[in-house]
Amino acid sequence: MPKQKVDEQLIIIESLKLFRKQSYYHTSMADIAAACGLQKGSLYHYFPSKEDLMKKVIRTVHEYFKSKVFSYAYDKSLSPNERLEKLFEAAQEIFLNEETGSLMGNVGVESALMVPEFAELVRHFFTDFFHAIKTIYLDKYPEDIADELAERSVAEIEGSLMFSRVFNDHSYLKNTTKRILNRLEKNNVNKRVEMING
Repeated sequence: MPKQKVDEQLIIIESLKLFRKQSYYHTSMADIAAACGLQKGSLYHYFPSKEDLMKKVIRTVHEYFKSKVFSYAYDKSLSPNERLEKLFEAAQEIFLNEETGSLMGNVGVESALMVPEFAELVRHFFTDFFHAIKTIYLDKYPEDIADELAERSVAEIEGSLMFSRVFNDHSYLKNTTKRILNRLEKNNVNKRVEMING
């Protein structure tokens, strides 16, 4: 079996898999080195510490979402419904991946609570997530309603991801995205309370 080429990208991918599977705190540099086919000492040539590696993993995931998921929110060649639908389809493909999944959920929050630099990076991710969804809602609603709907949407997605993992049932996430898409179609601003509450 040919030896895989080790580079920074491979280390980031293998680290992401381990952080998601074992959590940041239960993953050692030795675990990561072994997954990459490296000696532990060799890993430090790429990253001086596990904290530096985790920061790079968070930034890489964030950049990937910006280019492959959030970017749909700003594609004005599509209708608001199409933009939101494509954004969710792309996000679900990542969220439901058994190996990489969503780093920013439990793992991101767990590590962010302990390391201030992680918290800032995770906040940047969720700010961009919120802004992408708000941008779509702004095509149909005034800013205050778009704000509330975007905030609720991100919170519901993260909650449904947790339920999907706990119950090993992807329907929680799929049902949540359907509800959010349905809200976008209810564009009568006089139904604000109805939309926010249900």
